[in-house]
Amino acid sequence: MAHLLDPTAHADNWLWALCVLLAAVVVGALLPVLPTGAVVSAMAALGHHRSWVSFTEVVLVGAAAAYVADLVLYALLLRGSHTRWGRTLQRRAERQGHLDDLGRRLSRHDVGTLTTSRLLPGARVPVMAAAAATDYPLVRFAVADVLPVACWAVAYAGLGLAGRSVSDRPWVGALAAVAFGVAASGAVTLVRRWRAR
Repeated sequence: MAHLLDPTAHADNWLWALCVLLAAVVVGALLPVLPTGAVVSAMAALGHHRSWVSFTEVVLVGAAAAYVADLVLYALLLRGSHTRWGRTLQRRAERQGHLDDLGRRLSRHDVGTLTTSRLLPGARVPVMAAAAATDYPLVRFAVADVLPVACWAVAYAGLGLAGRSVSDRPWVGALAAVAFGVAASGAVTLVRRWRAR
């Protein structure tokens, strides 16, 4: 642990940690089994213990991993919109977010809609399914998704900084960052349910 957080130590340990972050965000974004935001928050807290450069590396790697995962998932949705898997995702999107309405929002305000869907728990896949159902171009998606993933990475890294401020002990800060991320996601979900009623 000391080697991971010591900025003067050999960089291999930190490089491996960044590789784990990259893999965790890509896998978590493609298969929602891992809370990717919490991973970025925890790594940001640990990175800040190390140095501001390490913190910045966490933001950049987290954003890049989220971007790659979004492109892969969107390409799969575009190809699979006529498959059973694609239709299942589209039905889920219809139940959660009115597919036609999401498609109209994307055509008018693609960056804003994608940013909102990135930051709201459970909204990313329905918006991407709506985009695929309306044949939103992959190249346009690739351009429009740059700002949303950057905002997402900065937001969760900010929660990492908040967790880091709780304690000088690295793991306590990382756990606090994860707790802040879970609390923020839970609060957003509660507000969305309240507004839906």
